[in-house]
Amino acid sequence: MFSIVMSTLRLAASRWPVLLAWYLAGWLARFVIIELAATVGTTNALLAFLIMPLAILARLASFIAMFLALRGGMPAFTALAATGGDSVDRTDGGAGASRTGVSDLFLASILPFFAFYAAWQFMQEDTLRYAASALEKINWFSNVDTSGGVLSLQLTWGSGAAIVAAFIGRFLLKRYGPRLPRWTVIVSVYLEAVWVYLTLFLINAYLSRFNNWVDSRAAVHWAADARAAVDGIFAPLGQLWDGVAWVIGEAGGLILLPVAWLALAGIVYGRALDSAPIGLRIPSNRYVERARAGYARVPSVIARRVGDVGSDFIGRWKPLANALTLIWRAGVVPMGIFVLAYTVLQAASGWISFGAIRLIGAHDLVMWWGNVDNALGFVIDVALEPIRICLIAAAYDFTLRRLAERRVAAELVAEVRPTDGVGAIAEA
Repeated sequence: MFSIVMSTLRLAASRWPVLLAWYLAGWLARFVIIELAATVGTTNALLAFLIMPLAILARLASFIAMFLALRGGMPAFTALAATGGDSVDRTDGGAGASRTGVSDLFLASILPFFAFYAAWQFMQEDTLRYAASALEKINWFSNVDTSGGVLSLQLTWGSGAAIVAAFIGRFLLKRYGPRLPRWTVIVSVYLEAVWVYLTLFLINAYLSRFNNWVDSRAAVHWAADARAAVDGIFAPLGQLWDGVAWVIGEAGGLILLPVAWLALAGIVYGRALDSAPIGLRIPSNRYVERARAGYARVPSVIARRVGDVGSDFIGRWKPLANALTLIWRAGVVPMGIFVLAYTVLQAASGWISFGAIRLIGAHDLVMWWGNVDNALGFVIDVALEPIRICLIAAAYDFTLRRLAERRVAAELVAEVRPTDGVGAIAEA
């Protein structure tokens, strides 16, 4: 049960330098790309936001590389890969890196990773960094036209056309990929990142406006006043409600973040291993039969195109469904230990920062800490990030081990079952 923690320490001891190199490479690439986007954003915001997805792709590439660098130290993964199922390292002709396998990892990871990136405010952090850098550059170059604004991306004909063109281009490249040169997989990955990034950015922007509109409605103010009146009469009930809401919010954040990272690792490792597809069983009833009969009357050309789009959409979520299923079946207690270890490691950043500040001692707030504080936080993140990736990889390797144990148990049951009851009569 505590093998996850021991495996984490073992992986960190053996792979820490490699993980550190990949993390720094991803961080540096992200920094350079955001600076490039900021330079372009001083004149055209849409072009800048066509560059910004590359910054997230750089982070994603570094995380994928870090996860894959740990495969050799993961016993359960190694056991599965020994059977020849490692689709990243193997080609049909034998050993050698498969470019298609690596591109599949990116394409399978982009949508969930970008959604995760937006949900935990990492996309907002990148956007703020881009805006601050762009405004600094505008101050340097007084002749720059800033009438458009560096964050003036809205749902217009230009942004809508960019999303549609990127999505259609990605779909066509996937459909005709075997006939195209290998370098087109890079274009495919970029187009996937563009339409996902622009869509998520616009959703966040308009969702924020919608929330502001809802908050300004009279019904919301009436509900708040009614809640305040109830709290005044039943004060303990209001305090209990606030306490329960706080616990749910904090517990959700503490649990969902490590599980989201574990699911991302599952997508990477699940795509690295050849796995059986998930079948979708739809129960048969009169409504389903009626829908099928109506769909059968659709012209075959249109039906094929709809089927291609539908299979492409479902295929995006199959790796995530595989990962979540595997995590669910690993057991509550082991996953609880993983969440606890992740939380402790995350809190360690604050503890180390507090200890370092006390050790350094008092200095001028503006001249000293204004320059040292960010550097100190970066050094702490660089030191802890490889350990966090090792913890996630060790937890996923534990889920693979549980999967192998279940398969062995199922085979033993299948061997024993024919010898009793009806099976024995059938054999006789």
